[in-house]
Amino acid sequence: MKSIVNIFLWGITAIALVFLGSGCTSQNEDLSKGKELIKSDKRRKEERAVERFKLAVKETQNSKRDNAEAHYLLGLYNSQGFYDENEETNAYNEASINERGDYMYNAYSNNQKKYLEILVFETLRSQDPSIQDTARYALKKVYEQGNRKKLLKALKKAITSKDNRDRQDAQTVYTTIGKDPRFTPEIVKILTDLLDYKRKETRLNIVKSLGEIGNETAIEKLVKIVNSGSEKWKKDRESSEVRRLAVEALGKIGDHAVEELVRIIQNKGSSMRVDAIQTLEKLGDERGIPPLLNVLSEQSGREVTVSY
Repeated sequence: MKSIVNIFLWGITAIALVFLGSGCTSQNEDLSKGKELIKSDKRRKEERAVERFKLAVKETQNSKRDNAEAHYLLGLYNSQGFYDENEETNAYNEASINERGDYMYNAYSNNQKKYLEILVFETLRSQDPSIQDTARYALKKVYEQGNRKKLLKALKKAITSKDNRDRQDAQTVYTTIGKDPRFTPEIVKILTDLLDYKRKETRLNIVKSLGEIGNETAIEKLVKIVNSGSEKWKKDRESSEVRRLAVEALGKIGDHAVEELVRIIQNKGSSMRVDAIQTLEKLGDERGIPPLLNVLSEQSGREVTVSY
């Protein structure tokens, strides 16, 4: 009899736990309806869903999970295209990249592991440039205020990935963060330390990012890549594709790299001379004129057209 009572009480307890659990996991009504709208084929579904997500983020009784999801979806779907800039100024401004990025960062703050993964490996893949910009803004804020170590780990995973989309996305985030003078030294060091990574495609993305950041501290490493074509052993020579991009990156760095570009042109054994000439031409720096005249007087197997 006692065992029967114990079983009965255990059953009641189990039912109570299930009931309470289901109550705790019931989703915010506005969040739920907004998600239903997104999945529907109704007219202006994203615009209508955004209004639901706005109500959801204001709900003070949200679970942490719901709060994170509501903020993320509001950052993802809101758009200035939904509002008249003159008649709906506040709503229009709240749909800016920065505001949407703040919502995505808020989602990350509520669930760092989940939304860091989503931002790096999903959101950046959107075909919508405004969503890409929003994700980059949020990730830069993670670098500033969140768990920087885990962000850098995720970005390294992405830029060393076999997947071209991951590498490209990581490149744009490194560039976005690295262009901020406060963070340039650390990002440039991280990137230059990865220039020896085994995957050529990763090195290509890194060189592109260094050029886009445009900081002179990367010049030495880029020049080393360009000059590696003259190394005795094949294993020490970088591929021509990476070397060519390194020349372009030096051009993007600009004034500080002109002297190095001139040296590349003066090196008759360099296969990157023509690329350096074309890069100097784009810069239009007068320091490049004398070496260019010398090269033009030489017999060359590759046609070069220069207009200063």
